[in-house]
Amino acid sequence: MREHLIIRETEADFRVVSDRRDVYESLKMIQVLSLLLVIQAAVLYDLDRGKIPNALILAGLGMGFIFQSVSGGFTGVVLFLGGIFLPVLIFGPLYYFRMIGAGDIKLMSVVGAFMGPAACFSCMLWSVLTGGVLSFALVLHHRSLFSRLLCLADYVREYRQTGVWKPYLEQADEHAKFCFSIPVLISVLGCIGGIF
Repeated sequence: MREHLIIRETEADFRVVSDRRDVYESLKMIQVLSLLLVIQAAVLYDLDRGKIPNALILAGLGMGFIFQSVSGGFTGVVLFLGGIFLPVLIFGPLYYFRMIGAGDIKLMSVVGAFMGPAACFSCMLWSVLTGGVLSFALVLHHRSLFSRLLCLADYVREYRQTGVWKPYLEQADEHAKFCFSIPVLISVLGCIGGIF
């Protein structure tokens, strides 16, 4: 009789653990799908209008906060905060020189809100690398490598002469600009898929 009770208690414990694991895995799946939905919407807005709406960013941050706090409690909130501030700290100087847009930084903050600072840092690194490859491909496609290098040389020369920092993209033509939300999407897909 005692062995029968122990086996039943163990089976019940296993079901509880199994049920919790199923809930956790379902929550993670919803979290990943929600993040991808927000980023894909941001890419579409960025391609269509050249901007990412703040309402979309706020919705993404709100969902990220909910997922982090539900799955991790206080630790989740700390991960949420670290995830949203890391892109601001790292990409802030690039925004100062207008090499990246504010919407791109906010989109990376949404990634950090969902994934936490460590995964966000990985996504940021891969976004920059992917963006560099895409930029180089665009420069080659438009046959503007020489003009882009001249623009960079003029920018550096002007700074040396005047000592005044100016936004870099003021000197850029339309061919030099592209939507950074695309490399963000690629990097998130790579990080989620285990490629990066």
